[in-house]
Amino acid sequence: MSQSMMSLPPEIVTHMIENCPGRTDETLQSRFGISYNTWRQIERGASLRRSLAERLISRVTAEFLSDGS
Repeated sequence: MSQSMMSLPPEIVTHMIENCPGRTDETLQSRFGISYNTWRQIERGASLRRSLAERLISRVTAEFLSDGS
């Protein structure tokens, strides 16, 4: 059984890159709930597990709404 995959929308990736305080496992985990390996996948535009991509989209969208962006 294979996992469903999807890519993050470009505006989500841009927001994450612009608002990332550091690129260590600890920082990425506390900021976005992801590992450094996942961060590298996001930076190169690779597809992620659908469940992970949807969680990140929700998390970053909530930031847009709370920031008024």
